[in-house]
Amino acid sequence: MARQPEVKYINAYVSGSMAYQLNTAPARKKKRVTLPKPRREKKVVVRLDPVAICGIAMAAVLLVLLVVGFTRLQDARAEAAALESYVSDLWEENKQLQDTYSSGYDLDEIEKIAQAMGMVPQSQIPQVEIEVNVPQQESQPTAWESFFAFLTGLFA
Repeated sequence: MARQPEVKYINAYVSGSMAYQLNTAPARKKKRVTLPKPRREKKVVVRLDPVAICGIAMAAVLLVLLVVGFTRLQDARAEAAALESYVSDLWEENKQLQDTYSSGYDLDEIEKIAQAMGMVPQSQIPQVEIEVNVPQQESQPTAWESFFAFLTGLFA
């Protein structure tokens, strides 16, 4: 028997004039290597809120006023303490002067001298009570009272 040639039939449809190539794979495109682009550095922008700035400024002003008020309070307390010590010194001096003054005279001797000059004791003076009657003045009617009287007389 004779050998038959090896014939392979390919069952592939052909569309148009293009024939499929079975043995070759589609050519892959080579990817280009892309280097990373240097990124631009973003500018740091700090946004300031005007209301927040006003609040911070107000807080700073209030802090300064608080410190000033505290120092004035301390000064006032120191002055009050100095004045209290001055008043206590004056009380002591007044007490000493009263003691000196009261020890410088005798009340019995002064009473004898006054009686010799014509002083009369209060218990020996006659007391007279007087009553005074003040006449009451008739009050004049006010403008409203006179107007009301006029209206009652008009409609009566």
